[in-house]
Formats: sequence, C-alpha cells, structure tokens
Amino acid sequence: MRILYQLTSPMEKTVLGAAEVARRREFLRSRAAGGVDVEVWSLGDGPQSIESEYEAALVVPELTRSVPRAAREGFDAVIIGCVSDPGLGALRELVSIPVVGPGMSAVHLAAQLGNRFAILSPLEESRPRVERHVEALGFEARLAAVRGIGMSVLDVARDRAAVLDRLAEIGRAVIRDDHADVLVLGCMSMGFLGITDDVQKRLEIPVVNPVVAALKTAEMIVALGLSHSRLAYPTPGKLA
Repeated sequence: MRILYQLTSPMEKTVLGAAEVARRREFLRSRAAGGVDVEVWSLGDGPQSIESEYEAALVVPELTRSVPRAAREGFDAVIIGCVSDPGLGALRELVSIPVVGPGMSAVHLAAQLGNRFAILSPLEESRPRVERHVEALGFEARLAAVRGIGMSVLDVARDRAAVLDRLAEIGRAVIRDDHADVLVLGCMSMGFLGITDDVQKRLEIPVVNPVVAALKTAEMIVALGLSHSRLAYPTPGKLA
C-alpha cells in the first residue's frame, strides 16, 4: 500500500526546510502499518502555513494539480496535510483513490471516544473557522470548545516543550470549564511533535492526533477496498 501525505505548504522553501519534510516522512513511516509505504510531497507554491480561510483557499489550486498526479503515479490514497481539510470535496471529485482529511478523521474518531470533545488550535483567532468546519461535519452538538494556545503554526513546529506545557494548561481548563472528555490537536504541526502520549498522561483523557488519525483512516479505507462515493462527489462534467 502506498500513501501520499501531501503537505499544504512549500515546506522545503520555508524556514522549516527540507530537514523537516524528511523528519515528518520518518514520523509517518514509523507509525504506518506493516507493508505500508508513506511518501511526503511539498507544494510548489503557497503560504508558509494555513491560519485563515484565505490561506486555505490559496493552496487549493496547487492541490488540484498534485493529487491527480499522485493518482497517476499509483498511490492508493492521499492525505491532505492540514486540519482544515482544504479543497477536500473538490479533490475527491478529481480522483477515484481515497482522499483523506485529517480534520474529518480526527473529529469522527473523537466522537467515538467520549461525549464532548475540545479542539486545541494554535491561535484563538482560528476559533470561528474551526467551529464552522465542525458544524459542516455535523458534530457541532458534540463540540465542547475550541481554544487557542497562543502560538503560531510555525512557532508550534519549533518549540515542543512550550507546546506541551500550553496544551496541558489549556486542556485542564476545557476539562474543568467546558466539560470536555476528549481533546483533539487542531494543528498538524502539533501532531508531528510526538507529544500526544505526554499530553494524555498529564490530563488522563484521550488525545486525538490528527496526523495519526488521518494515516490510520487512509490505511483502513484502502484495506477495506473502499473510496468516496461518486454520488456524493461526482466527477465534473468536463472531466467525465
């Protein structure tokens, strides 16, 4: 099984660089099931990170070129590397292989693990955008809270210790004040820090890592011989 993890930034050209792309590839491969090969691609162009609807929209044209290329090159599934799931519906219309959104994967998993989940995002300003996404997924009644930890996506990627402390602090608050019983990491850079187990130990509730949730969702869909419904995501007429 071959799975592509498609980054939503030109990471090799950003301050994070090619070394971070390689690190994320190894992170995914170390968590993949036996017989599963995971590749990671950067985009050719786009913002350094996605922290707004505008930035999410900017990456979609690049994704509409890279995902069909992945299908042509024989990948069995593609993961879109952003919790916002940018362009997910459009990309599913373009290809027949499964296209997996980490935000969708993480929220569905969280809903199976408790009654009310909270999403911890990098910045508080992202709260309305995250709430809209959860509502579109049909889980607004299960959402306890969305809270920012006060760090940008790029800062999250570079400061593991600070992120762990902030997640634990804000996590305690949403458990106490919002009655959350499951937490979701609302940023792929958080997921790639490898701190999920540490946060769980501090808070003693399930913590869903969107990176791993998306990887395991992709593996499961392919293993079951499934993909998205063509009734839900019909091929555009000019491409059919």
